[in-house]
Amino acid sequence: MVAELASQDHIRALPKVELHVHVEGAARPTTLASLAKNNEVQLPVADPSDLYVYEGLEDFIAVYELVCRCLVRSEDFERVTYESLELANLAGVRYREMFFSPTFALRRGVAFQTIWQGLTAGVNEARKDFGIECKLIMDIDKPSGADSAQELIGMALTCDREVLVGIGGDAGEFGIDLGAFAEPFNFARQSGFKTTMHLSEEGPVSDIAVGVRELGIERIDHGFHLLDDEDLTREVVERQIPVTACPTSNVEIGLLDSLSEHPVPSMREHGVLVSINSDNAEMFRIDLADEFVRVQDAFGYGLDDLEDLSIAAVESSWLDEVSKKKMQRDFIAQFQKLRSEMDVHARVFDSLPEN
Repeated sequence: MVAELASQDHIRALPKVELHVHVEGAARPTTLASLAKNNEVQLPVADPSDLYVYEGLEDFIAVYELVCRCLVRSEDFERVTYESLELANLAGVRYREMFFSPTFALRRGVAFQTIWQGLTAGVNEARKDFGIECKLIMDIDKPSGADSAQELIGMALTCDREVLVGIGGDAGEFGIDLGAFAEPFNFARQSGFKTTMHLSEEGPVSDIAVGVRELGIERIDHGFHLLDDEDLTREVVERQIPVTACPTSNVEIGLLDSLSEHPVPSMREHGVLVSINSDNAEMFRIDLADEFVRVQDAFGYGLDDLEDLSIAAVESSWLDEVSKKKMQRDFIAQFQKLRSEMDVHARVFDSLPEN
């Protein structure tokens, strides 16, 4: 049976959840130019959009750090947070769990409270204007080490726990002693935070094994090489540890030549609970609706697959079970309404899809 394709308008209207996206990576080129001017940061190009082209992960991180240098005042963080959620709303995102990386700003003497006040102001304003719900995940900087992570998590204890729900870990993978993060990540969970980490974006599948078995993470970000280890894949499937995949991101930093090579379809065939995410929306010149369009084209997916991916993202979220089931039911009702409006045959959902 040939998969029924969805139009771009239909895809954009699909209700979505996004779990792997960085607020700093959503800075529009025009916003970046304005912030750089206001904060006396010299950009190396005349057109800031020229920065958003990368030769690899290290090159991307260098540009990401430059973007972070332009965020100094509370209102700077508020602006990029608000604009990132405005972009998400236009892509059909109804709920988001979004990363922020305070280490870059803290190194330059920006106070943690300045960062947090700006972020929460942006979240609150976007909720009022767009009806989008957003929770935050604080990323520790893996290359800075476990002591720095412990210190950051201590700062996180002062935050509004209705907004800050998790601790993650980003930046490079090579040369990192991942096992050293066991203590701070255990402390984070004991303090009531959920935990996740960027693993096997460029590193080997053994990084995922350390994260799952030694650090106790509850979600895997990227997990690009997961299928290289059959036993670990089986464990991830049995425990239903979600994987937040970012296909365009992996192509942009040179892990793949084309989207069609991405392992998401194989992950789903193995039973992995996988969601689709934009990672750094403006820095990769996409939003989540664009990512869904690309996934449909690259993987030969149809509308059923895209709807199932939306449901999988809800299941992968850190909402409580009652909220998850309600959101899934609401999404399914919206799927059926859109099918009717777009003159697409109705779909029977016997039960809530798992992935």
